[in-house]
Amino acid sequence: MDNTQQAQHLYYVYAVCQAAQHFFQQAAQQINNSNLRYNFLELSRLHQSAARRLPATAMSEPDHRNQLAVVEFWYLHQCAALYNPALQPLIMAELEGLLQQQLQGLKQLIKQVSATSAKITLAHFSAALQIAIDRLAPLLKVLPTSGQKIQTKN
Repeated sequence: MDNTQQAQHLYYVYAVCQAAQHFFQQAAQQINNSNLRYNFLELSRLHQSAARRLPATAMSEPDHRNQLAVVEFWYLHQCAALYNPALQPLIMAELEGLLQQQLQGLKQLIKQVSATSAKITLAHFSAALQIAIDRLAPLLKVLPTSGQKIQTKN
């Protein structure tokens, strides 16, 4: 991968981090579940921290076929839907798959990037993201998906 391609791919990660940071910040404000709110705030901080370490300038027009560009679009699109409580369960149902897709895109990019500093940044970010996904996944699995109430043992 040449330097221009590498810079473009790192910009994709930066753009995803910016969109995800905003999404998770908004989600934390809109979700009533305190465990989810805490995890969303952590994900917001994680993405914000990663964005600070990545280039913020695109080298060319974004490739909308790029896996990370698709993830960025989802975050941007769903951010507005968070304000509709009826759509929140659907968003949460899609979120784990999206985070896995984001993680896979990062892992692929780590293999392709040649700059050591970029590899280290991406590796740290993907490891932290994996930990966050592992914490969040059980919380997302118990959420009702169609407005029904969560059943508890009496």
